[in-house]
Amino acid sequence: MEVSGVKQQLYMVGLKVARDTQINVLSAVAAGLENVKAIQATSAPTSPGTGKLIDIKV
Repeated sequence: MEVSGVKQQLYMVGLKVARDTQINVLSAVAAGLENVKAIQATSAPTSPGTGKLIDIKV
């Protein structure tokens, strides 16, 4: 399949935008997980099987 130069450039720009979007989403997910780890580190621990809710301090 032959693609014109302009179409090929648009295709490459689309791929770059998609890649950048994926990187941004993954960065946001990673930041969210770091926040969860920080919250868990400051929360009061509970014994396994106690049926109590974890006290998450924000």
